[in-house]
Amino acid sequence: MKRQSLPDPDSRTQVLRARRKHTEQVLLLIVYTVVELWAVVAVVVLLKDDGVLAVAASVVLAGVLLALWDNWRTLLMFGRALRAWLPEELPEGDREPVRQSHLVRL
Repeated sequence: MKRQSLPDPDSRTQVLRARRKHTEQVLLLIVYTVVELWAVVAVVVLLKDDGVLAVAASVVLAGVLLALWDNWRTLLMFGRALRAWLPEELPEGDREPVRQSHLVRL
């Protein structure tokens, strides 16, 4: 995942954007995790081969699980840093209206 910088805690729009973006990333990672775990189970159950293909499949599956673990660890570390960095209540100074958009930025 892309490394992110923490927002300015005095800017209401940056705080709201950071919280929303973190929530979107958590939801996307949940969907990604479910799909990847389904694929791992399908490969393990349906693979009826010995030898080189079994070794290659086990190496690929181990890589998938390591990637999932690293993504979750990174996202949870950023979430903890975000909660520790940002104030509990939103700042009053930045009164720019927050536009609601139905588009998802990736």
